[in-house]
Amino acid sequence: MNAHMVPKAFFVTSGVGMDPEQANAFDLALRGAGIGECNLVGVSSILPANAVETERSSVRITPGNITFCVMSRAEGKSGEVIGAGIGYGWIGEEQSEFGIVCEHHGHCSRDYLAEKVHEKLYKMAEIRDKKILKKELLVESVEVEKGKFGSVVVALVFVF
Repeated sequence: MNAHMVPKAFFVTSGVGMDPEQANAFDLALRGAGIGECNLVGVSSILPANAVETERSSVRITPGNITFCVMSRAEGKSGEVIGAGIGYGWIGEEQSEFGIVCEHHGHCSRDYLAEKVHEKLYKMAEIRDKKILKKELLVESVEVEKGKFGSVVVALVFVF
């Protein structure tokens, strides 16, 4: 691999899957997010300064492609509430220097997820002694259908 792999763009996506088999629920969630044909590699939490946000629909992903992402994932059983969320923001003093990404997941509501992701973003900026100049959140929360397993995925996917 190139030692200087810097993403030029990214997109944020989500999906929900429910099935009597847990593995199938996760696969359905990935397919719902439009990343079910990727080999996903989890990475940590920094957006390059010049990365631009794009739409999932504008990115062509070849099946089997190694795809780097920050993923939030929750799974549960019939009747449980599950949720996942991603927050990302641009930080700096007067202009964006780079971006930060955080995630939260669990058996929680959409409002709770949004609150936790918001807190984590601000803590990340505080640790770096920077201000958040612009932020976005994407959270998903659902109750798992009777007799099924559920999976929720929210991912920030890097594009090279």
